[in-house]
Amino acid sequence: MSGHAGVAVVTGAGRGIGAGIARALSARGHHVVVTDVDADAARTTADALDGPATAMPLDVRDPSAHRAVALAAADLGEVTVWVNNAGVLSTAPVWESTDAEVTATIEINTLGVVHGCRAAVDVMRRGDVLNVVSLSGLGPTPGLAIYGASKAAALSYSQALHIEMGAARRPIRVRALCPDAVSTDLLHAVSDRPSSALLFTGPRVLGVDEVVEGAMDLLSSRRQLKVLPAWRGWLTRTQSVLPAAARYLTPVVARVGERRRPVR
Repeated sequence: MSGHAGVAVVTGAGRGIGAGIARALSARGHHVVVTDVDADAARTTADALDGPATAMPLDVRDPSAHRAVALAAADLGEVTVWVNNAGVLSTAPVWESTDAEVTATIEINTLGVVHGCRAAVDVMRRGDVLNVVSLSGLGPTPGLAIYGASKAAALSYSQALHIEMGAARRPIRVRALCPDAVSTDLLHAVSDRPSSALLFTGPRVLGVDEVVEGAMDLLSSRRQLKVLPAWRGWLTRTQSVLPAAARYLTPVVARVGERRRPVR
């Protein structure tokens, strides 16, 4: 990242990965605008930061709310970092997904990123937009079809916007972080569902601190995309390249995850 720290906006920062990223950006000298749909959680995170912080409620489904946050952040100083982290996780066979789950997943995971990016580039002159996506955005993930689709769309949008910023000669980098399953409340809430088995096929579940460290490494690099761990990204991508093989191999892999899946 460049120059003086400036203002950083983090969505979904009331807990988990967002709260961790807020702490890391605060340690780097940013005035952090902590946002969350849960206003009390945002305030708790902001109050715990050592540096200057401002808490604001934000429902990422609302584009006008994003613009209000962006304008408030710009009043505090130069906005140099914007992190679109807010997300939801649901798992189910496609035919069992409810209308509410499908709508919320797309509105929060995809449109939330789109609205956040649009608000960010409206007020930023330079700096970094970081979108916390998911390993599931790199290839088909049975049991997480709507979640994976929402993340794939967010990843595609991030990459296109990054290129557009370069073509427009605007010094704003749009980065995407794609972690494997992370030990958060979102994961724990679905771990009792058999459809979540693929989330547990890695050697272990990532810790929040590992993802925060990956986010800071990405912001400090020239890279646009970072996958945690990298080898899982290559494995996930093969499912798109070899869909016929994936149709037969995925159930085998899922059985590994089923054995590792914590059952409450």
